[in-house]
Amino acid sequence: RGGGQRVIAAENGNLSIVKSTRQVWLNLNQAETHIWDPKKADRYDLNRNATQRILLPDKNIVDNTSIARSLRELDLRQLLSQARDLKHGDPDTYRLAWVEIHKKFSIPFACIVFGVLGLPLGITNRRGGKSSGFSLSIGILVFYYVLIINGEHMAGAGKIPPWLGMWGANIVLLALGIFLLTRANRDSGQKMEGGLMSQLLGFLRARKAKRRQQRLESEAATLTGVAAAAAPMEDEPTILNRLDITFPNILDRYILREFIKVLGLVLVSTVALFMIISYTDLANDIRRNHIPGTMILSFYRFQFFYVLNYTLPISVLVATLVTFGMLAKNNEVTAIKSGGVSLYRVALPIIAVAAVLSVFAYFLLDFILPFSNERASKLENVIRGKTTTASLSSQQKTWFLGKGRYLINFLAYDRREKVLSQVQVFELHPTEFRITRRIYAEHARWNGKAWVFDNGWIRSFTDEGRSTFSPMTAPLELAYGERPEDFATEVKSPDQMTFAQLRRYVSSIRNSGYSAEELTVKLYAKTSWPALSLVMALIALPFAFRIGKRGALYGFGIALVLGILYWVVFVLFTKFGEVGNLPALLAAWSANILFSIAAVYMFVHTET
Repeated sequence: RGGGQRVIAAENGNLSIVKSTRQVWLNLNQAETHIWDPKKADRYDLNRNATQRILLPDKNIVDNTSIARSLRELDLRQLLSQARDLKHGDPDTYRLAWVEIHKKFSIPFACIVFGVLGLPLGITNRRGGKSSGFSLSIGILVFYYVLIINGEHMAGAGKIPPWLGMWGANIVLLALGIFLLTRANRDSGQKMEGGLMSQLLGFLRARKAKRRQQRLESEAATLTGVAAAAAPMEDEPTILNRLDITFPNILDRYILREFIKVLGLVLVSTVALFMIISYTDLANDIRRNHIPGTMILSFYRFQFFYVLNYTLPISVLVATLVTFGMLAKNNEVTAIKSGGVSLYRVALPIIAVAAVLSVFAYFLLDFILPFSNERASKLENVIRGKTTTASLSSQQKTWFLGKGRYLINFLAYDRREKVLSQVQVFELHPTEFRITRRIYAEHARWNGKAWVFDNGWIRSFTDEGRSTFSPMTAPLELAYGERPEDFATEVKSPDQMTFAQLRRYVSSIRNSGYSAEELTVKLYAKTSWPALSLVMALIALPFAFRIGKRGALYGFGIALVLGILYWVVFVLFTKFGEVGNLPALLAAWSANILFSIAAVYMFVHTET
């Protein structure tokens, strides 16, 4: 105010928003206010208050908390009103309004479309069982979303009418469903007719069923023989034979082949769904900012590793449950156990693959994701039209957390000359959050050993509230731990750092006297998260052997429940660590430890 500068330091505070008057209040506790006029350096006011309440300007806060709703957030009546008002004004927004209007009806109608399409597919899709039906469902869902997303994009651009863009996917799938339903009905009608055709079809069905029964009996006999061959020989009761260290044998390769097929299917399905959801969120920004296809492909190329990191553990869980669920349904688990092979031995190939995937997940998390997340974040900013472009590393900062108990504020940094302009240093009390010394200089230049402050002053504050003022009559060299590269390097988020980088960052924050519990939990989570694939395999095995003949979809349901339960436990304990109620290492590993203990306990009590 009036050309002055006001800096407030407080122990804690909160914001309260009065909706009726649109006022925003800042409530502070144990606050001290420093008021300084740059034109009168020798004049300085310091006020200390146990509580302080400040009315913030509307233009700074209220405008940011009352953002106008987008078209997607409007109800049908509001959309119709928008379309009516914009009919002769803004043609682009008018089209988008009608796109949202049609979307409110077309997407719910898709339930009927999927039902019509699913009926003939369910009747004719018999050989693959439930697992192939699940795969086909994922494929249809992906196809539907590709159609509707592209239709929305083209309708928003004015290339096709809004109704066609949002109803085109429904029309295509509904026509396909009616065609298949008509064909299935005609085929069933021919089967019901008597005569030579009916007898021929009946003969073919009986022959097919007989061949299938013979094939199942042959597979069961083969598995029994393999299990017997894999079992220890009774006439040679050696330790090596009892342990059966031969790996991988025929049975292992058979289980691994089935497991990898299911794992690949689940990974492709989850990654595809994630990409579709992500594209749906970015579709409006892509259309509005005219983003080229090459940039979108580059974004998803880097985003793929992020998705893989989060979907790999749940995919291992689902694949383990589904694989052994199908083996149990086909009586193959019974055949293996009847051959004298323990389920512990049967689980060995799954555990081995899960361990390999955990090692792969660590290298992915520590060597690939920091780079790919950074590139994906920059591309997303460009897609969304944000001003933070590729030159983030050279972006000038205003506030900088020092390597001691102090904060640095500066207007700009010249990387070539290594000079800070209009720099201030706020040194804080060792135990309280209040300023003990404030240094100001028009320039601070790096001389190779320390920072030289020029044309400024130093003001110190006592515990009683008094202050002393000392102008800089000559360049003053001050020893602070920052070097020029610290001001020229962008501070990355934890997911854009390797384990070593994040550990050094946490160490620097602790050495500055600040709390770093949240970042420390994230640091140790970089070691606990990769092990999750192995934990998911361990917890899935006892459930998989108890599924019986319920089938693959039952295992898929159990996987969802276990995945949600793990996530709840993981988030709960990490929050305990972030607020300091648990050691960071224990907080990051608690979920893995608890689920591993539960897995071992359940496996020990399983009839193997």
